[in-house]
Amino acid sequence: VALKIIKRGMDTDEILRRFQTERQILANLEHSNIARLLDGGVSDDGLPFIVMEYVAGSDLLEFCEQADLSLNEKLALFRKICAAVSYAHQNLIVHRDLKPSNILVTKDGEPKLLDFGISKLLTNEIDATGTATSLGMMTPNYASPEQFRGETVSTATDIYSLGVILFELLTGELPYEIRTKRFEEAAKIIAETEPARPSSVIQNSKFRIQDSKSDDGYRFQTEDSISEDQKSKTKDQNQK
Repeated sequence: VALKIIKRGMDTDEILRRFQTERQILANLEHSNIARLLDGGVSDDGLPFIVMEYVAGSDLLEFCEQADLSLNEKLALFRKICAAVSYAHQNLIVHRDLKPSNILVTKDGEPKLLDFGISKLLTNEIDATGTATSLGMMTPNYASPEQFRGETVSTATDIYSLGVILFELLTGELPYEIRTKRFEEAAKIIAETEPARPSSVIQNSKFRIQDSKSDDGYRFQTEDSISEDQKSKTKDQNQK
């Protein structure tokens, strides 16, 4: 199992409230692609904890690279992730921090969504304090424009993050380069800039698409693993 417990000194009222909310959320989720809540309680010294299903696996991007997944295999895996998110949405739950490191894939190729700790029940009202706090509860590279603006989140927030994840799966790149940008500049870029098409990004990416004769369809390969003859063949295929 995986044990999650609040550290001493971090047990503020806000963190304890979030922790209790996570327990409530996880207790209501039963899906094969979402890490399950097994138990919960309070330690002898008064610290709350939850016991979760332990997921032995790699994060999404690492798994895809190690397994050398084809395009069709990546899309099949991504559809399972979408199904898990859809299930959460049907239960009025928004994850709010979907990213590859919050998606582990087991050796059998089954994705598991983790960390609903910053999720928000859609039936809850968001006051000024909650909105302000939510600004710190996101990963900028995968956050939606409304998260940057501190606005109310919805299921569209998760769908946006899924789009960023899919873009990265297909190209090996993020749709926006904001890692070195200030918060205000990053927010402006995401809200006002149209991302490049994945088909154009792939031309200059570390990935190349190789035509595979197997049933799996097209495969991604790193540039270093392709010979000069293969590179020429792949370039011709991409231009068709």
